[in-house]
Amino acid sequence: MMWNLVTRPYMTFSIAKPLSYSAPASGEAVMRLNAPATGEVLRLDELPHPLLQTGLLGTGAAINMTTGEVSAPIAAVVQSINVAKAQIVLAHAKGLKLQLQIGQPGEISYGERLKWLVKKGQRCEAGRPLLQSDPLWIKQQDALPVCVLTLLNVSRLGAIVLTSDPKIRINDEDFLTLYA
Repeated sequence: MMWNLVTRPYMTFSIAKPLSYSAPASGEAVMRLNAPATGEVLRLDELPHPLLQTGLLGTGAAINMTTGEVSAPIAAVVQSINVAKAQIVLAHAKGLKLQLQIGQPGEISYGERLKWLVKKGQRCEAGRPLLQSDPLWIKQQDALPVCVLTLLNVSRLGAIVLTSDPKIRINDEDFLTLYA
């Protein structure tokens, strides 16, 4: 089975690795990601958007936000910010790339009610605030106030373990644990 990025002339998508809730019998933890937001922890297949449910946008998890602050889950460089899609891509020194998105794909247009606190190319320590959102306003737009974290390059990982805690606070450790 292939887990890497697949590209066609008209579309690009990623095949997701399944999440686990327990550490694998063999393999060592190579990286731990902190929670990027505060709220209820959700698997991507629990969200209503079909691209997230099927894993076509990658492996990851979401947090149904109760507060608006979103922070860096690892020390990384801001690789890109897409204000129109409410997305930020971070690149770790070890090569891991991850994307944080506020709302499900297509729910937040033109970065409304998002205050970006970083710029492209900026180095961020784990826990540094990246943006401020307004979960109440997002709900009023009939959208889910979620922070979606997807790992963009997981081909060399053996397992990805999501925290078993149903609720999490921003910067809590071990939100996602990555195994070789």
